[in-house]
Amino acid sequence: MQLQNSNYKILSNIGSGSGHQVFRVQNNQTSRILALKIEKIPNLGQLEGEIQKLQELEGVKGIPQLIDFGKTKDSKSYIITPLLKRNLSEIAKESVPSLQSTLAIGLSVIEILEQVHKKGILHLDIKPENIMISQPQINAPVDQILRPGFIQLIDFGLSQKFGHKTFLNKVFIGSLRYASRQAHRGSQLGFKDDLESLLYVLVYLRNQKLPWQSLKQLQSQQLEIKKIGEMKEAVFNTAVLSQKFPPEFSQFKSYIETLTQQTMPDYDFIKNLFRSMLSVGDRTQSSNLASSSQSLKETKQNKNSERILMFLSNMPNNDSIDIPEDQIDIETSIVFISDLITSYTTSSIKSINDIKY
Repeated sequence: MQLQNSNYKILSNIGSGSGHQVFRVQNNQTSRILALKIEKIPNLGQLEGEIQKLQELEGVKGIPQLIDFGKTKDSKSYIITPLLKRNLSEIAKESVPSLQSTLAIGLSVIEILEQVHKKGILHLDIKPENIMISQPQINAPVDQILRPGFIQLIDFGLSQKFGHKTFLNKVFIGSLRYASRQAHRGSQLGFKDDLESLLYVLVYLRNQKLPWQSLKQLQSQQLEIKKIGEMKEAVFNTAVLSQKFPPEFSQFKSYIETLTQQTMPDYDFIKNLFRSMLSVGDRTQSSNLASSSQSLKETKQNKNSERILMFLSNMPNNDSIDIPEDQIDIETSIVFISDLITSYTTSSIKSINDIKY
């Protein structure tokens, strides 16, 4: 592989995605070590969109600088950015981050998303692999994590301009594990969907898993999209996702639920929730319960949610779910599962060229 710009020497392969590879490169003039992201297939189109978004986001703290871009002799687009240390997925596999670290990471990403969204850009692929930190260890002091630029949000290959007339519709976009419920429905996405994906990331960091990771592999990706979407719908309005967080985390979750796809989130409100959680310190799970009655209610929610998850996980691929409305415990807010089963028209995409408008 040869770049049209001969200023860079390729040193090693450090990763890959569905449509690209990432290399460690050296600038021949400055000796600076950088990251090269290049398409696997000529004229794929994904990196062209990312280049445009990075240019629009130039100067935003927490967004990598676009140092250089171009094409190889065989028409593969590439970009050159700073070489960052490690992503959250790599680090979380080695140790469970503290509550304080998790909340600080969440606040930092929220501050980045605020600036991204104000420019009318949706990221649409928030996941641990796309959140980088500037040092090897995740349990850095909170003030260091909160320092602008310590957390970096990468990979704008699937990002879109909000409200574009050819906005994505009837396609699944994002990762199965962290995509929003709206993405599973194949409906138009908005700012709230990036926040919902971030919520799942934070839950994963604390629990080392998400409820739908226990789902057995299905016969097709379409079935996985449908089934995981159903499981997310089943647990979102219960206490399952917020068990290891302070009460304000449930408020964050509830606030996401109030937003529409067209609403710009109130970032001051969200940031204040996270600052409140950080100011209290690393509270234990038991101290998160407001009262004994609230504790009992959440216990009932968790047990019911676990039953739903087990039922969904073990259900044959072609079965549908029909729970009579009079059997639903309204007090514990268990969702009416039969309302969750809809006819989704979704398709997998690996690049913008796969999207049919």
